[in-house]
Amino acid sequence: MKKQRREFIKAMGLTSVGLLSGGAFLRAGTPQEKPTTIYEVRKACRQFAMLYFNFCKVLVDALGETEAFPLVQKAIFKLSLDRSDKIRAKVLAEGIEPVPENFNAVNDLPYVAWHEWEPSMGGVRCPYAEVWLDYFETHPWFKRFASLYCDVIDTTNMENFTRTTSHRITQNLLWGDAVCEREYFESEQVKQGQFTYGKR
Repeated sequence: MKKQRREFIKAMGLTSVGLLSGGAFLRAGTPQEKPTTIYEVRKACRQFAMLYFNFCKVLVDALGETEAFPLVQKAIFKLSLDRSDKIRAKVLAEGIEPVPENFNAVNDLPYVAWHEWEPSMGGVRCPYAEVWLDYFETHPWFKRFASLYCDVIDTTNMENFTRTTSHRITQNLLWGDAVCEREYFESEQVKQGQFTYGKR
């Protein structure tokens, strides 16, 4: 009996070493594991979305909407440069061409939060939009700040990553569309180092 128990424990990875690494049984997962992971990642995304709203609100309360808007835009632009510099360096180090079709292969977003979402889970596909849409009724000024984030971050990411290509959003959940869509196009301005929302 003890021998069978030891063999079971070993097989399941439930020794002290196995427990530290999750155990074979636990690593194998259950049907509930994948949705749980998505919910957990989306919770972290919601924390960021709430932080962004409150960051904007503090600036708007202190400076007014007109003065706050360009400061928020600048902060998003700097964030995007920081992110896309690292992404570009990674692909170049791996011998990958920094072209639009390769961006998603090295994107630093937790894509599971977007691409594994299903309507049955509730909310909308983008966890940021899910949070921000709730603020629109009580804080209508935030509509343009929410859309600003999407436009500046996505446009600058692509411009700085490729150094040849720009981007525009054509549909957005925040505008009332059913999905978010975008298009990419070559830009002479970008090739000359002049990005849509500022200089490097």
